[in-house]
Amino acid sequence: MSEICSREAVPVAIGQLTLYCESFKAAANTVLYEQPTVTGGTVITNSCAKATKLTLAGRIYCGDGDLAVLTEINNMNGSSGYTVEYRGVSFPDCTVVGYSAEDRGDDMLYVTLTLATEDEAEDAEVSV
Repeated sequence: MSEICSREAVPVAIGQLTLYCESFKAAANTVLYEQPTVTGGTVITNSCAKATKLTLAGRIYCGDGDLAVLTEINNMNGSSGYTVEYRGVSFPDCTVVGYSAEDRGDDMLYVTLTLATEDEAEDAEVSV
């Protein structure tokens, strides 16, 4: 049987942590402000771009099974200023919105981090 996808987890640095990212999702939306017209139509009077939400799921190495890394993740919740680089795209000034972590009894902690950034994504500088 042939493999359809053989991509390995991508290491992503978030503050002092390295998350071996197996899943990445980015989502953004814009809120439109509408006003009715005298003829019964609608006019868009303004728009507001919301922060881009990034969801990264993967593993963080815990070494000897010590879950002290969980304390570090918890202290990141609500803090900002993290730059996240994922597969050639850089998301600057990210804020940690939330997380979930699961210990499955091995040397890894399985983590899903949700971050938000108001800044535009840009190409990451690749060093050779």
